[in-house]
Amino acid sequence: MSRLQSLEGKEKEAIRKIAHPAIGKIYCVNEGAARATLHEIFVDKLYLQGGGSILPGDIVLDVGANIGVFTLFAAQQGAQVYAFEPVPPTFEVLQHNIRLHRLDSVAHPRNIGISDRLEEKLMFHYPACSVCDSWTAQDDLFEFMSENWENTLSLLEVVDPDQYKAISCLSSKTLQRGAVREFMERLSASPVQIKCEFDTLSGVIARENIQSIGLLKLDAELADWEILNGLKTEHWPRIRQVAMEVHLESDVVPISNFLSERGFGRVTGKKLPVGTNCLWARR
Repeated sequence: MSRLQSLEGKEKEAIRKIAHPAIGKIYCVNEGAARATLHEIFVDKLYLQGGGSILPGDIVLDVGANIGVFTLFAAQQGAQVYAFEPVPPTFEVLQHNIRLHRLDSVAHPRNIGISDRLEEKLMFHYPACSVCDSWTAQDDLFEFMSENWENTLSLLEVVDPDQYKAISCLSSKTLQRGAVREFMERLSASPVQIKCEFDTLSGVIARENIQSIGLLKLDAELADWEILNGLKTEHWPRIRQVAMEVHLESDVVPISNFLSERGFGRVTGKKLPVGTNCLWARR
């Protein structure tokens, strides 16, 4: 396993290169989170489960790109991908991965987040679990994962087999539950607040002169409504498909209705193992 040290300041983190059957080599900061995302996108094909597709020549917007796993997936299908990641340490890993896979001509990273206005705001960055970065502290999510410890343990079988074996070998469910909670406490420890730049989807569409979007992929922790509300009425018809993670259960029906009202005739969804939901919308 090689390491690349190139991040500066108090957010400096060790970037490591790992190998995964789905894609070969990839840079990451959090190996377990990277393996979970690789499985979700390349094996489960989460963002295409609703009958969606990525066609050669499509423009794909990857909102909440993180280290770029979905960006790489979409680019390998022949799409032009605009990848939005606001947190600078994570954005640097995204850039490394695009270069590593020689996708510079089709993958366009942007160090901004997407919201309902042009602004700066503080993000909570979790160095041990960057997929949970959010402008709101993720205490509820980590507590949910701890409380639903058996489900969390089953996820570890894919993302961290050594940790899974160590916990599964414990002699009682009480000990296993405690070990899962300790694991989650390590992931959620010491979040760093980082000032990040945000723009709207309509701002991006205008600046990049995007006329047609084959797929809008959204996975931005707890920012679902802000992102959707940042798209002007006249821009919605340019989007053929939406695939998004919905982070609050109470938002699933309202967001489904919101997408239906904007011309998406087929909106489906399902509950994900981490307690959130995924929605797919197609015209």
